[in-house]
Amino acid sequence: IVMSNGIATRQNEDNSIAMLAAQRQLYREAKKYNTVSVALSVWIPLALAVILLFLPENTEWRYASYILSIVSMFFSFVIDKYIEEKKQLAAFIQQKFDVYVYEMPWDKRIFGRDKNVDHEIATHSKKILSNPQEKKQLKDWYTPVVDKKNTIDGILACQRENLGWDVGLRKRFKFASIILFIILVAVILAMGLWKNERIIDLLWRVVFIAPMLKWLLDTIKKLNKDISTLQELDSDINNNETKTMEDLQDIQKVIFQHRKGCYAIPECIYNIFKDNDEDRAYREARM
Repeated sequence: IVMSNGIATRQNEDNSIAMLAAQRQLYREAKKYNTVSVALSVWIPLALAVILLFLPENTEWRYASYILSIVSMFFSFVIDKYIEEKKQLAAFIQQKFDVYVYEMPWDKRIFGRDKNVDHEIATHSKKILSNPQEKKQLKDWYTPVVDKKNTIDGILACQRENLGWDVGLRKRFKFASIILFIILVAVILAMGLWKNERIIDLLWRVVFIAPMLKWLLDTIKKLNKDISTLQELDSDINNNETKTMEDLQDIQKVIFQHRKGCYAIPECIYNIFKDNDEDRAYREARM
């Protein structure tokens, strides 16, 4: 008889489902804020540049548009702080879920101080738990097949599932972001050239490009960090060494850090880029 390691049962308990609902809602909010941040950094400066195309003689509007573009960039800094706060809490709740489901000891030295977030879980899980369709999607978070493995192998399979599809998604998003930036800069400069603007006016167009550049550099920096972390995790999880609980705790620490700092890809983009990567991750967990 194959003994169960209990992962499949523990992950579907009410409290576990509430933790998953709360972290999903928090990540969703972080992604929404990120969409606003992208609008402030990319779409508003672009819209201002386009409007300027039709009101070239209006000096007041010209300077107002330059100021608005810079102001929108500063607002995006403020929103970035909110995004980080949401992600930190979401990652902590997901860490609590994993540690409970795995029956992994919470090592303060590795994971930091444990704290009670029951109130936050109750608050943020309400919306998803009240939707039966969404709640159902949280069942069997990890493939039930992991239940038949011994504890160490079961945890390792779950950890593998956590990152199977993430690297490809981030590489595709990074490439798309660079292409988008190049196209937008070309469009903004082309508008000025088309209007036969003086050199000084063309240089002023940098005001529209600056927020976009800030967004691109921040995004690429985060994505590069994400990709290298995920590749490091991949080699830690998929090497052939025999793992101990301490090894798994070290892997879990890196997963925890990654979730706290990873770039929150907007939901609409996420759905376009995610490909069939989740299916592949599921198949790999079964191996």
